[in-house]
Amino acid sequence: MKKILTLLLLPLIYTASFAQKSFEGEVIYSIDVQSRIPGLSSEQLSAIIGNTQHYYMKGADYKNDYNGSYLSWELYLSKAKKVFFSKKSEDTIRWANSTIDQDTIYKAELKKNDTTILGYTCDKLTFNCKSGIQVYYFNRQFSVKPSLYTDHKEGNWYAFLKMSGSIALKEIIENKQMIFTITATSVEQKDIDDSIFQLPADKPISELPIRQ
Repeated sequence: MKKILTLLLLPLIYTASFAQKSFEGEVIYSIDVQSRIPGLSSEQLSAIIGNTQHYYMKGADYKNDYNGSYLSWELYLSKAKKVFFSKKSEDTIRWANSTIDQDTIYKAELKKNDTTILGYTCDKLTFNCKSGIQVYYFNRQFSVKPSLYTDHKEGNWYAFLKMSGSIALKEIIENKQMIFTITATSVEQKDIDDSIFQLPADKPISELPIRQ
């Protein structure tokens, strides 16, 4: 059985001060990748992943748009409890079960007022995981209700929201394949049209057993 040790020991943070309205809007991130894959340079990996990510969130749903050669977009639909992926190399949309997390968090560390991003003072949350190290920087002005994402355990997303109660303005994901860093270049709270979170009606959909 998985044991998320530190999360059981640490008190819930900021629970009483979460804003009543969850973040709705768009965040644009710059992407930086450092390859650890033999024979694949950081420049080649960057071309695959892209250097810009557009993130849209509304209620319990979100979508990421990428400008690399591999993924077109990634979409989480809370009602389906699935994360959907559209690859540029195929027409079929793939999905993964969001309620299952293949990772394990061994330790969580919080450092308050660690750095400033886009003029916002950010706390730093570090997860030491089976997969590697995950670092998140966040400011509670961009609050998210963790209860909206209880079914999104994949990628440690709910674990992060439960401790931060906010979107991340910067993330550093370090594993055996790469060091993946996204940094917000703009954050805009605005109304997001529901059509952004609709799956294309003219494409087949099938399960992705292992996230790629």
